[in-house]
Amino acid sequence: MGRGVAVVTGGSAGLGRAIVRELAGRGWDVAVLARGADGVEAAASEARERGVRAIGVTVDVADTDAVEAAADRVEAELGPIELWVNDAMVSVFGPFDQIEPADFERVIRVVFLGFANGTRAAVRRMEPRGADT
Repeated sequence: MGRGVAVVTGGSAGLGRAIVRELAGRGWDVAVLARGADGVEAAASEARERGVRAIGVTVDVADTDAVEAAADRVEAELGPIELWVNDAMVSVFGPFDQIEPADFERVIRVVFLGFANGTRAAVRRMEPRGADT
């Protein structure tokens, strides 16, 4: 018997992908949310190989409307979301004075706003069902 539906942002690589593998191994159906279509589908495929249902959703977590649409799709295809893991991130490296302001802004949008957008989407769906948030 499965454990429910989990969403992992940034689930296509690194720690996010490891979280997807772990959740699938524990019986969770998983939705993988990230920007790169190839990585998203590969991570979802790995989860399915562990015997659970999984979907990949290509989305930029910095886009509020896109995250809401992704959450709607997850619930339409997999069922009610019970667990949401915000793991999407980007970073920038280099001497401070050589990094473009737009690069810093992108980091803030993904890391901060992505976390807020994901949490908001989860709470909007989970709270009405009485889930602990």
